[in-house]
Amino acid sequence: MSNCNFCAIDFETACYQRASACAVGLVKVREGQISETFYTLIKPPEGMDIIPSFTRIHGIRNKDVTNAPSFEQVWPKMKEFIGDDFLVAHNSSFDRSVLRYCLGYYGIDCTVPDFVCTVQCARRKWPQLCNHKLDTVSEYLHIELTHHEALSDSIACAKIYLEALA
Repeated sequence: MSNCNFCAIDFETACYQRASACAVGLVKVREGQISETFYTLIKPPEGMDIIPSFTRIHGIRNKDVTNAPSFEQVWPKMKEFIGDDFLVAHNSSFDRSVLRYCLGYYGIDCTVPDFVCTVQCARRKWPQLCNHKLDTVSEYLHIELTHHEALSDSIACAKIYLEALA
């Protein structure tokens, strides 16, 4: 695993619109070890306020993101952090679509990096689990998790991927 380099990612959204990112967590893995993290709240676009049912999931309220940067302002830092890495996400189709829709909403011309899905990795590695949700797999692997907190979720995702490779 000494050459295992990637970046894990997790988004939280404000509402059902995929361009409504309100938080992102990124974890850089170098030589099989977590080496760096990045987290920020994101102010969703106008008209994509955080709805109460989503606040109940991730705890983020509209007042929390009032002075947060927009995705357009955050993207250059995210892009630099990700670099040439592939991305790892739990249920990657969700995070890939949030990234794609956010880039599209702001007219940012950028190729979305390749994604690996840790749900799929977990299904192959631990088929005996009752389900392969992030909290279930984290508990099975004794990974500390504050579920639906973007940085905690991305750290857990990175650790799950490393365990799946072991």
